[in-house]
Amino acid sequence: MKSIVCKVLFNHVPKHSFMSTCCNQELLRFLRSDMEEFLRQYKGLDVFYYHQPGNAGDSLIAAATYQAFSRFKVRIKYITHFTPVIDGSVVFLGGGGNFVPLYHDIRYAFKKLLSRAEKIILLPHTIRGNEDILLMLDGRCILFCRDVESFEHVRKVNPFLDVRLAHDMAFHLVVEELLNDQKLMRAGQTILNNKLREVGLSKEIIQSWPSIRMLRMDLESTHSHSYTDVDISNLLAIGVDPLNAPIAAWCFLTSISIAHLVYTDRLHVGIAAALLDKECIMRDNFYGKNSAVFRHSLTGFPNLRFAVR
Repeated sequence: MKSIVCKVLFNHVPKHSFMSTCCNQELLRFLRSDMEEFLRQYKGLDVFYYHQPGNAGDSLIAAATYQAFSRFKVRIKYITHFTPVIDGSVVFLGGGGNFVPLYHDIRYAFKKLLSRAEKIILLPHTIRGNEDILLMLDGRCILFCRDVESFEHVRKVNPFLDVRLAHDMAFHLVVEELLNDQKLMRAGQTILNNKLREVGLSKEIIQSWPSIRMLRMDLESTHSHSYTDVDISNLLAIGVDPLNAPIAAWCFLTSISIAHLVYTDRLHVGIAAALLDKECIMRDNFYGKNSAVFRHSLTGFPNLRFAVR
C-alpha cells in the first residue's frame, strides 16, 4: 500500500520558487569553495583515486568527484583494492560514510597505502570510532570531515593530524551537465526503467503519488519503520567507477526528480533533493550521520526539512 507522510509534516514544506532556486545556487557555491581551493594545487598533476564500493549515494559522490577533478584538470587513475600503487604517489580516497565501525574499506585502504604513498587525502567523510587507525596516521595524511562531530572526534583521538572541515563531495555535482548528457540519458533510461520494474514501480507510478518513502532497510536503519516504497539507493547500486558512477547518478537523480515529496533516511537522497530543489523530509540513521550533515550543510536549503522523532 502506498505510504502517506503525516499531515503535520506536509504543512511545513515550502513551495518551490525562483528565489529559492537562486539561493540554492549561491549556497552550493559556498559549500564547494573550500574543496575547490584545495583542488587547485593539484591542477595538471597525476593522482590516484580510490572510492569504496557502495550504493547509488556513493555513485553520486563519485560522479561529482570526477566532475570536480575534471574542472580543475586533475588527472586521475582510478584504482581498486587490488591496483598496485606507485611509491611516492598522491592518493585521494573518495568521500562518504565508510570510515565508521560498520565498514572496513577505508581502514584497509589506509593500512595498504601508509607504507607507499607520499600523500593520502581522505575526501569529506563521516568518521566514528577507528581510533587505532587514526593513531597510525601521520603528516602525510589530510582528512576532510563532512560534519563537526567527525572533525572533533579526529582532533580528540589524534591532535597532530591535519584534519579539516568541508562538505560532502556530492555538492560539487553540476546537475544540469549530468542530466542533459545524451549518452548517459540513453544508457540510464533503460537501466532505470528495468530497475523500477523489478520492484513493481515505474516513473509514471512515482509521478502519480503525492509522496514517496525512499527509506533504507539495512544496518543503518533505525528500524522504526516496517516498510519502504523503494530503497532507491540500494536499488540503483550500479558502481562507483568512472564508467558506471555517472550512469547510476543519472538514474538516482532522475528517480528523485519525478517525485512530488520525498521522505527519506538516506543522506544522499536528501542531498540529491537539495541539488534538485525537490521537497524532501529527512530523518536520521541510527548513529546520527544524517542529522550531523544536515546541521553542517543542509539547513540553508528551504526545500528540506528534518523530522525529529
